[in-house]
Amino acid sequence: MADEKIDVEMQDTGELLARIHTATGTDEIVLMFDDAEDVSDGLLGNDEATVRAAVEFLLSHQPSGDLPDRIDLVDIAAAYDGAIKSISKLKG
Repeated sequence: MADEKIDVEMQDTGELLARIHTATGTDEIVLMFDDAEDVSDGLLGNDEATVRAAVEFLLSHQPSGDLPDRIDLVDIAAAYDGAIKSISKLKG
């Protein structure tokens, strides 16, 4: 994770584009967080800080090139035990 730079940009309501810049190139993923508050019982929101923390969390588990093109917070929560709390901590 130390070698990546993450840029986040709002696309549509509930969707944010994350560009992950690495030494080998740039990967883009769309994160759908329109239901973030409901999924996280209010811990997370639909904002750039939450998406940046979620991408950091995902990068701690797999390289950016292995991430899907589109991902929903529901999918992250289902795939990783404790994901919501971990993302909340990363968000600060």
